[in-house]
Amino acid sequence: MLMGRAHCTLAVRGLDCPAEVLPLRVALEDLPGVLGLTFDPPEGTVTVEYDTAKTNPAALVGQVDERARMKAKIVPDAPTPEDPHQPRPQGMRWLVLLVSGLALGLGVAAERLVASSWLAPFAFLLAILAGGLPLVPKAWLALVSLRLDIHVLMILAIVGAMALGQWDEAATVAFLFGLSEALEALSLERAKRAIRSLLEVAPETAERIGANGQIEVVDARHVAPGDRVRVRAGERVPVDGTITHGRSSLDQRAITGESVPVSRGPGEVVFAGTVNQEGTLEIEATRALGDSLVSRIVERVRAAQAGRAPTERTIERFAAWYTPTVIALAVTIMLAAPLVQLASGADPQWADWIYRGLVVLVVSCPCALVIGTPVAVVSALASAARHGVLIKGGQHLEMFGRLRVLAFDKTGTLTTGTPDVVEVGSAVGHADEDVLRIAAALGDRGNHVVGLAIARHARGLRLEVPEAHDYQAVPGLGATGRVGPSRYHLGSHRYLDESGLCRPDFHVSLEGAENGVGTAVALTGVNGPLGWIRLADRARPEAGAVLVQLRALGIESVMLSGDNPKTAGAMADELGIIDHRASLLPDEKARAVLDLDARRGPTGMVGDGVNDAPALAAARVSVAMRGISSGAALETADIVLMADDLRPLPWLVRHSRRTLGRIRQNIILAIGSKALVLLLAVLGLATLWMAIAADVGVSLLVVANALRLLKTKDIEE
Repeated sequence: MLMGRAHCTLAVRGLDCPAEVLPLRVALEDLPGVLGLTFDPPEGTVTVEYDTAKTNPAALVGQVDERARMKAKIVPDAPTPEDPHQPRPQGMRWLVLLVSGLALGLGVAAERLVASSWLAPFAFLLAILAGGLPLVPKAWLALVSLRLDIHVLMILAIVGAMALGQWDEAATVAFLFGLSEALEALSLERAKRAIRSLLEVAPETAERIGANGQIEVVDARHVAPGDRVRVRAGERVPVDGTITHGRSSLDQRAITGESVPVSRGPGEVVFAGTVNQEGTLEIEATRALGDSLVSRIVERVRAAQAGRAPTERTIERFAAWYTPTVIALAVTIMLAAPLVQLASGADPQWADWIYRGLVVLVVSCPCALVIGTPVAVVSALASAARHGVLIKGGQHLEMFGRLRVLAFDKTGTLTTGTPDVVEVGSAVGHADEDVLRIAAALGDRGNHVVGLAIARHARGLRLEVPEAHDYQAVPGLGATGRVGPSRYHLGSHRYLDESGLCRPDFHVSLEGAENGVGTAVALTGVNGPLGWIRLADRARPEAGAVLVQLRALGIESVMLSGDNPKTAGAMADELGIIDHRASLLPDEKARAVLDLDARRGPTGMVGDGVNDAPALAAARVSVAMRGISSGAALETADIVLMADDLRPLPWLVRHSRRTLGRIRQNIILAIGSKALVLLLAVLGLATLWMAIAADVGVSLLVVANALRLLKTKDIEE
């Protein structure tokens, strides 16, 4: 039986933090028929890919309820910023927190200033109820799922402090924990907004042009391929499509990260979310909004959150034994010392040691440790997407910062990928401009890349290009046509030799051009040659500076090319690349990448995403160019540069290293603060509020530190 793949999105109540992903993962990932899980804590959802023959959405909801003890419901459509599937009553949370804080303040004041036996305990009890009651549902879910999370530990600490008569401590714990959770929720909301902002670049409505030319405003989601839409100056393009009428400059910053608008006219492709800056455009839709480039980018960014980074997996394994170990330590502290005192005949200090154990219990939850890495990764992925760099998972982001070598394909990656005129030679009695004008006239009439490049170059020099008539392509030899009263031929040296028109002096000159880098073509009239034109693929304008920046970052650049050694060597010399390898077949490029990785350290590959597939697959991390024009690049590479530009590469190295730095800072902060409070707790010098500060307070700090990655500098800076 063939497997039917489908997916559904479940909104899960209580899933608002990466630390709460684990019970859901345990509940779902080993179920028959579950093929993949994508968690989105900022949105409170999990997307499940499943085999329709083995399970269904209703069964998945039941498993979440039964195994994770969390409430889930099916999200029928993709959520939008205007219609969130799981609204959270933040206002009520802050109101309850305000009540708890005021009651705590009243209790402290009453204890010190008012001679009353009931006012202070009553105020502390109110603070405990207001701050602690919201913990009860999550604590209960954790207990019935046989988990000890921060909510369970906080309830134990509050109840324990009350049992010991420490009402002020219990109230302080309840208030501080509620405050920290509220602030943490606000911080995580920023990560959620960063992902949603990618969706918001596409407009909600479109002006669709009817068959009779009438304009109607419709929901952008209802525009189908083949429909025509009008986009006026200052408006965003609602769908991917092709311009049928009009010319304008489009700001593609939201899609590619490019700061400079690009010119677009009839026959050229435009993308949903780009801004029309000048004239009115008519566009024929080629994709529905749900299948547009921006929608696929958002889908990739969200899917990337499902792939846990190596550091994140290591921390989860560490937390799996850390929490039980510290809880065992807390129980030991509560029981061992009093029992030793009892055995030695001393008066056992049960209250003192139980209090110390409660402090250890509170600080034992690894929430700050677990949450710091995924929030940093999600923030970094969202920031990269806003800069036109699509990264398909935290593991690729981490690896890019650890690279020691970057291998580059030559054609289309380090070079523009299209030939350009680099030299013109004219025969005696003729001028270079005449050679270019006539060759451009012939090039205009054909579809050959060489002829079109000559025509483009001539117009770039503002030469007047005449019209050619009676054009005819001559396979293997070039093309002929009439320009004015005379007939000319543009093509190979062989045509000159076979026609007997090649003079000795011109033969030597043309041979010299052919020995240079690139391709040389000759222009010939009925009486003999007029001149020759040499074309070559040029280096990208930014390539040299990018390679210098990579070298400064400690990354060696290597060029792998299928081109001939002479052409590849000339380009390597121009760009300052010491190690270059030429005449490589695709599988030889892959072997070269593996060899570099084995001898020089982690090696990445930058290519076009299609022709270099074996080498891209062999690399530790692969980067595809021209993501905006190649749907295949979105599928094949680990990282896609949406703009046709190499400048994001050094930025990406720095961004990856910044992310790794933030993760290390968060780990050190979380473990260091806990170790310090644990030591103070054992010595009897720590209080419950200090434990709260070390756990939830540090959780807030690591989240805030991770969210700094959303504010990275632009690529040009």
